[in-house]
Amino acid sequence: MSTLRNTFCALCAILVAAAVQAADPTGTLYNVNGGQTRGKLQWRNSAKEYVVTTNRGSFTFPADQVERVDVDPPAELNAAIKRVQSGSGLAAAIKTLETIAKDYRHLTYDREATQWLAAAYLKEGNAAKAVSACEAVIRDDPEAAYMGAMAVQYWQALIKDGKTSQLDRHLEKAIASGDKIAAASALVARGDAIMARGNSRANCEEALRDGYLRVILLYADPETDAYPAALYKGAQAFDGMGQGARAGKLREQLKRDCPSSEWARK
Repeated sequence: MSTLRNTFCALCAILVAAAVQAADPTGTLYNVNGGQTRGKLQWRNSAKEYVVTTNRGSFTFPADQVERVDVDPPAELNAAIKRVQSGSGLAAAIKTLETIAKDYRHLTYDREATQWLAAAYLKEGNAAKAVSACEAVIRDDPEAAYMGAMAVQYWQALIKDGKTSQLDRHLEKAIASGDKIAAASALVARGDAIMARGNSRANCEEALRDGYLRVILLYADPETDAYPAALYKGAQAFDGMGQGARAGKLREQLKRDCPSSEWARK
């Protein structure tokens, strides 16, 4: 019976290991001359080139000859994201996301997988691992440090890890980028970094002035996450200053402008 049980456990381990292996990335590469090639995709970072493998063989495309690459979504990604969101099964989600981030290097979904991988690490209280995961992507794609959803998660990891000078450099780039979503998200993160020092009146005032209120006044877009986040966190900062009436006005604005936001449900 013991031998049978051990065999069964070993088989389960093999099946679990197989389950977290992402399929080979596939998609369509469009070159600058108007041609397109569909097949298995690979990025060679040392040579800065893509390789597309089809039933006719393998074809190499230097990055400067590629207009875009449309990558098919990894089948396992959504389930792993849901586990991170719920906070259950984090270990399994982390294994899946680590695999996707590695296999889809420079192939679109490495950013999304790493965004949620960092979120999972932060839920486990491991900010250093979250930072390291994001920086593995940033080494290939420096813009990922200040543009896009992964950047927002990276900033939170830097705050938790106490790397404020590094954070400030990326926030300045995001604000100067001309991208409204990136700028608004960076201002929220700036407020968060200030509040991470403590909820003194001075910190609350600074976070409002240099972060949250700038979003509310300059980037009042209910379709973004930054605007409702700024309203919610701004209200908390006003509470920290003992200004309950002003905090109440921001909460009313949050419920009015962003009723379906997760921030309005907090």
